[in-house]
Amino acid sequence: MAKKIVSLLLAGVMVLSMTACGSKGEEETKKQEKTEIVTEISEPIELQYWHSISNPIHLEVLENLVEEFNETVGKEKNISVVPTFNGSSADLYSNVIAAIKAGTAPDVTLALRPYVADYLQTEYVVDLAPYIADEKVGMSDFDDIFEGLSDGGSNYAKEGMYSLPIHSYSEVLYYNVDFFNENKLSVPKTWDELIATSKKIHEITGAPAFGWDNLVGSFMTLVKQYGGRYTDQDGNIYFAKEDEDVALKVLNLWKDNVEAGIWRTAGEDMFFSGPFANEQIPMYIGDSVEAGYIPNKNPDLNWATAPVPQVSEDTAANLSAGHVITALNTTGDPERAYASYELIKFMTSKEANLAVVTAGTGYLPIRQTVVDSEEYQNYVKDGHDFLTAAVDQSDKYFYEPAFTNEITTSSAVNGAVKIMMQEVAENKVDAETALNNLKQTVGIQ
Repeated sequence: MAKKIVSLLLAGVMVLSMTACGSKGEEETKKQEKTEIVTEISEPIELQYWHSISNPIHLEVLENLVEEFNETVGKEKNISVVPTFNGSSADLYSNVIAAIKAGTAPDVTLALRPYVADYLQTEYVVDLAPYIADEKVGMSDFDDIFEGLSDGGSNYAKEGMYSLPIHSYSEVLYYNVDFFNENKLSVPKTWDELIATSKKIHEITGAPAFGWDNLVGSFMTLVKQYGGRYTDQDGNIYFAKEDEDVALKVLNLWKDNVEAGIWRTAGEDMFFSGPFANEQIPMYIGDSVEAGYIPNKNPDLNWATAPVPQVSEDTAANLSAGHVITALNTTGDPERAYASYELIKFMTSKEANLAVVTAGTGYLPIRQTVVDSEEYQNYVKDGHDFLTAAVDQSDKYFYEPAFTNEITTSSAVNGAVKIMMQEVAENKVDAETALNNLKQTVGIQ
């Protein structure tokens, strides 16, 4: 379905004119900063803000923030915002695509980065860079956003800043505290330590000791940690070309440990929060938002989180993901583009981020000032200390590169990597064969 949607996008939307891509550099950055923009609104503007938030707690926070914007910044600047739920992230994406083709796209929308890469096949995505850098209306606290998150907004094939992080999560190591204490085990900090610990656990239980929810995420992370490259925003698939040796190393790491009986995939369980809560496996890597599910499945389990193990500090990497927020301007109205920026600026502010992360949504701070705030520190101490491990890795965050080109998309590569990992870790296919199968799937000769 994802491929079909992208095909429709490329067939129906790429006919629109597209700003030429350019290489990054200091000269181009200066050009962005000098781009003329409108920073005043002459007539009232009503913005349409589409989102995919269905969690009642988070939805209430979102609606309260929009109401606050309307009563403060919006009232001052002649802007009003109408938030609209548009289904799941995938449904929202489909609806935005249809609206772009009809010329009725929302002014602001939540998205995933691969979706923004698709929207960038048109000329409608608003470049936020000139607004952020503007002396009058800019974001003086932009550098407060974690660099690994803010970088994602400019790492598209098109030069500019086309999204900002808003709802962030990262991967952490979950472990059974009582099991580790009873068996005098230390929480692993490196992959050598994790493998050694997995072997000890296997000797005790006779069962696999470790798993990783996101097989694609594990591949991306380990490739980077072992000094290789995954892909980039231009669609270069390095792990299947220049860094093939690193990819094979990661695949064989999984294959060897699964065949040794010390690692396993989630398989039919889909996620490890269930087997972990049921004490079938004592440690796994999963998204930080999963912390909200474990207590519901086993309120008596004594568990904690730790940073994802690393190969070395020089290549430290931890996958971060989540929603971004982006602006679309199908009308070409510069005042509407500016109004959209003001909403994005508000929704990614310290105050807005603090409201989201302290409401029990499971999302993480995107700003250092939120982490340092008394409100957040008190929230962490009040039964949410599992968030600390994720935030402690903020300097290691990286995003999955997002791209759409004539040959393939980042989503298609993601799907091919998942199949490759399943072939190696579940079906006992040798690493070279699995990688060659992927090459054929994504069009690499």
